[in-house]
Amino acid sequence: MQRRVFSLILFICMSVGMFAQQTESKPITWSVNVKMTSEKEGVVIMKAHMLPGWHLYGFDLPEGGPKSTTIDLSASKGVKFIDAVTPDRKPIKLHDAMFDVDLTMWEGTIAFRRKFKVLDMSKAVIAGTINYMGCNDQTCLPPQSEKISKPIKK
Repeated sequence: MQRRVFSLILFICMSVGMFAQQTESKPITWSVNVKMTSEKEGVVIMKAHMLPGWHLYGFDLPEGGPKSTTIDLSASKGVKFIDAVTPDRKPIKLHDAMFDVDLTMWEGTIAFRRKFKVLDMSKAVIAGTINYMGCNDQTCLPPQSEKISKPIKK
């Protein structure tokens, strides 16, 4: 009986440790939603979710620093974009000692939006790639690419 209880406790501890490692290995995750605002227009919302202590770098960073975040939606079909990608809040500006340059970044959760007009509903899909790099106060992720594809439905 004691052996079974010990095995169960050991299994639970290992499971929790594995879950913590999986979460820590992906400190920045993305979600994508498409919302129609009228019959022919909508907005794509791309959200970055960061674990506490992690940050995502801004769009226009100087040479010699980390990679800028870029959002390329050129693989989209059946739509025409009617504005640029815009974040829901301004990035934090600071001097980064690790790279010794002035940078912009976001922490927590940040949403990026881009409005579009549907040209052909039968082919309409938002698709592309988000390139990004994130760091905490101890380490940085290598540059990452997140492929996105979201069909548009009425």
